[in-house]
Amino acid sequence: MVSVDYVVVGAGYSGLMCGKRLIEKGFNILVFEMREVGGELSTFAKLSDFRARYEKYIEKVEQLSQEVPVEKGTVIKSKPVIVSSETGLKRLESKKVIICTGATDVAPARLNVLGKKIGGIYTLENALRLMAGNMRLGKKILFVTKEDKIVSVAEEQFYRLNYEVELVKLEGDINVIGKDHVEAVEVAGEKYSCDALVIYGGREPFNPLKLRGTPVGNVISCTYDYSKVEENVKNFVSKL
Repeated sequence: MVSVDYVVVGAGYSGLMCGKRLIEKGFNILVFEMREVGGELSTFAKLSDFRARYEKYIEKVEQLSQEVPVEKGTVIKSKPVIVSSETGLKRLESKKVIICTGATDVAPARLNVLGKKIGGIYTLENALRLMAGNMRLGKKILFVTKEDKIVSVAEEQFYRLNYEVELVKLEGDINVIGKDHVEAVEVAGEKYSCDALVIYGGREPFNPLKLRGTPVGNVISCTYDYSKVEENVKNFVSKL
């Protein structure tokens, strides 16, 4: 069985920064990524307003992706480390595991669509990923959101991609109207006409398999404010 000093789960900003520092310190490491190297910053890089906002971090992950070897695979267990890859399951021993799986958007509990299969409903995260892949969400977006600095960036991005956007504060119940696809949405009792609903209610750790290890970066910060992610990562790598 292969044995290493560290396994880093996730090759976004945090994972690549940790990987680079561990390599510099002479440790034997493996970095695994289940999706795309660069994490959500690779999505932001494809959207002009987000690229402008996150340029510093995008450039850093683009640089680090050339310096830090990354293997494609989903870590499904952390002790021992078991990885699901294109060539099958890999099993290895690691003295330490660093969890850099990042954050994901929260789906608000007040969204009354349980048991319904209605198209046109997206978290902000999913909407950005689809738009980065040149997919259309609809014509008119109702953007229901909590207060956050990311809101103005997202709103400008929607406009730049030729969407009609109506911004509504996230409060009260959200009732989606439509049989198969969004036709209108009621928020706190007020009705809005739209064919796409984008919701942002905050972020939470992305660790669906409940992997054990030392969490670093956005899996702790849970934010779109990468200055906070950067601070957390810098504090961690300074102690390695």
